[in-house]
Amino acid sequence: MSHIPDRPILSIYRLNSSNQTRDLRILTEKLLDTACLEEMLPKNRKSRIGIKPNLVVARPAHEGATTHPDIAAGVIIYLKKRGYHNLVILEGSWVGDSTVKAFSKCGYTNLSLEFNVQLFDTQKDSVITRKIEDYKLSICSVMETIDYLINLPVLKGHCQTRYTGALKNLKGCIPDSEKRRYHSIGLHEPIARLNQLISQDFIVMDGICGDPTFEEGGSPSSMNRILCSADPVLLDSYGAALLGYTPDEIPYLTKSSALGTGNLWDGDESAVLEVNSHEGSASVDPDPELARLKQRIDDREACSSCYAALISALRQKGQAADPIEGIQSIEGIQYAVGRYFRSGELPGHASHSIGIGTCTSRFPRSVPGCPPTPEQIKKRVF
Repeated sequence: MSHIPDRPILSIYRLNSSNQTRDLRILTEKLLDTACLEEMLPKNRKSRIGIKPNLVVARPAHEGATTHPDIAAGVIIYLKKRGYHNLVILEGSWVGDSTVKAFSKCGYTNLSLEFNVQLFDTQKDSVITRKIEDYKLSICSVMETIDYLINLPVLKGHCQTRYTGALKNLKGCIPDSEKRRYHSIGLHEPIARLNQLISQDFIVMDGICGDPTFEEGGSPSSMNRILCSADPVLLDSYGAALLGYTPDEIPYLTKSSALGTGNLWDGDESAVLEVNSHEGSASVDPDPELARLKQRIDDREACSSCYAALISALRQKGQAADPIEGIQSIEGIQYAVGRYFRSGELPGHASHSIGIGTCTSRFPRSVPGCPPTPEQIKKRVF
C-alpha cells in the first residue's frame, strides 16, 4: 500500500487567465515541486515507474474526457530531470474503444516518440488473478512489474457513479472481461477492492476542463486547475466536493476509506495547499439535464460504454428525443440497458421500451451492438 502521510497534503495549482494550455508542462513541474514528489520517489533510479492517464475514449482532452498530454509530459520531464528513465505509459480504454486509437487521438503517441517512453496497451495484456482477503480480482499482468505508479485521472462526472477520478481510473489496469463483471456486480465494491490490490503511489489530477456530468466528455467545464496528492481518497473526496457531491453519495469513496486506502476530506482547508487560489471558481455546477435523462433508463448491470452511448445519443438529440413515437412509457422508463436483461424474465416495461445493446436482444425493439455507437442508436431509435 502507498505511504499516506499522517497529515495528508493535497496541492492545487489553479490557473489564471494568463496561463495557456501550452504552459501545462511547466505548471505541472511546478506543482510537483510544491508537493515535494521527489522525496516520495523510489531511491533506486532504475525502478519502473508507471504513468496511468485517463484515455477512456479516443477523444482529445479539450472535450472533457481525457488527460491532457502536456500534464503527462510535465510528469515525465520532472522524473527524467531526476534520473528516472525507466518509464511506461499504460492504459486500457473502455470496452468497445481502442487504446491504440486513444493513444494517437489524445496525443500520447507523439508524446512517446518525443520522450522515448513506452506505451503499453493493457487491453492486449495477459491476466492474473489475485485475492484480497476473500475477494478475487483479475488485473493485467503488467501491474506486477510496476515499482511506482503515478495516476493521472481527470476530474469529471460519471453517468452512473456521479463522480470519477483517481480510484476509478485504475479500471484501465484490468481486462475488459473484468470491467464487464464489475458492472454486473455493482461498481463500488470492486473499485474499492481494486485499490487495495493496486497501489497508486502519487496522483496528478487533470482538472483543466473535465466534463462535470459525463465520463465520455462533450460538455467540458473550465475548472482550470491541476491537483495532486499521495492519498487517492483525499483527492477524490475533495474533487467530488467540487462537483457538489458528498462522500456518502459515492459509495466507493466511503468503502475505500473504510478499507484503509486513504482518508476522506472533511472540509479542513489546512489539508489543502493552493497556488493562485484567488483565481477561478471553487465549484462546478452539474448539468441538470443528465438527471432528467437518467430517470427514463433502466440500467441494471449496465456497462459504462453502453450506458454512455445511450446518454450521448439522448443528449445530442435534445428535446427532439421526447417523446418517442410509438412508445408509451411505464413509470417513466423508455430505455433499458445492461447485462441483467440477457436472461430471465423481462421486466414489465419491456414491450413499451427500447433495449440498447446486445444484452437487450430479447426486447421487441432493441439496438444491437456491444456497445452500439450514439450514431447507431439515433439512427435506429429516432
